[in-house]
Amino acid sequence: MSNPKVYQDKKSLGGPYRASLEDVSSLDSSEIDIAAGIVPERAQSIDPTIERRVLRKIDLYLIPLMWMGYGFVYYDKAILGSAALFGMTKDLSLSVVNTHTKPPTTSTTRLSWATSIFYFGMLAGLYPLAFALQRFHLGRILGGVVILWGGIAMLTAAVTSWRGLFVQRFFLGFVESIIPPAFMTIVSGYYTQNEQALRQSWWFSSTGGWTIIGGALNYGFAQVSSGALKRWQYIYLLAGALTVLFGCVCFAIPNSAVSAWFLTPEERVVAAERLRKGQTGVRCQKLKVSQVIEALLDIKVWLVALMMAAA
Repeated sequence: MSNPKVYQDKKSLGGPYRASLEDVSSLDSSEIDIAAGIVPERAQSIDPTIERRVLRKIDLYLIPLMWMGYGFVYYDKAILGSAALFGMTKDLSLSVVNTHTKPPTTSTTRLSWATSIFYFGMLAGLYPLAFALQRFHLGRILGGVVILWGGIAMLTAAVTSWRGLFVQRFFLGFVESIIPPAFMTIVSGYYTQNEQALRQSWWFSSTGGWTIIGGALNYGFAQVSSGALKRWQYIYLLAGALTVLFGCVCFAIPNSAVSAWFLTPEERVVAAERLRKGQTGVRCQKLKVSQVIEALLDIKVWLVALMMAAA
């Protein structure tokens, strides 16, 4: 049987819980973990059966969503190679033939820079977008930026020169940089420390899945032999349109487990208690210097950074 303390209405509780509410009310709302509003000061026992049900619901909602989202990141990065095969190199003058040598030589430096500039954009976007995720509603920030990302991807079809492609690739990398920190924020806000590594690997595994899916899509575009646009332009229009649809779905991502619409009020309390049991918080939207220093000294942070850099 579950402990009835977990499911009592907080107004009916007295003693330490009332005291904790008074303490919480005296603080700025940005200073505290938002779970403090629904759980008592002291940890409560929870029914393992209900905990498993809550974990299953969180997995079913969040993991497929993140798997698709990171797959779009991979696909957008990878289709430049396919677009080059489908005529982009010639149309945008990404390769230059030097006729002054014997025999003539071909330089693909512009194509290489088009690939590299994407990562300069990611480096530029990581801090401001990660800061926005921390300070504001997660789903709204993520949804808006992902829709912008989809629009930028579709605008690739309108690029007419290699200079324009450089600009497009920089801003594409800038907006796509929101995905890794957003997904890490989601995982850390719903799962205990023992569960996080496996869930991180699940959404990260989409790179392998989208290698297959992307290859099948590109094969389909290779069969296009007519139309007003070039084959590489159709690829980017499809990728951008799918990303915009994903961005619309992102608006439904709750800010935290405390406000998760796919959980019942009872299950939200259990979700918060699960994280307290693992000695992690739900979500605090104030940046604290002490926590930044702690993260910089944590070897796991650097291992994750190495994993993302190698992706």
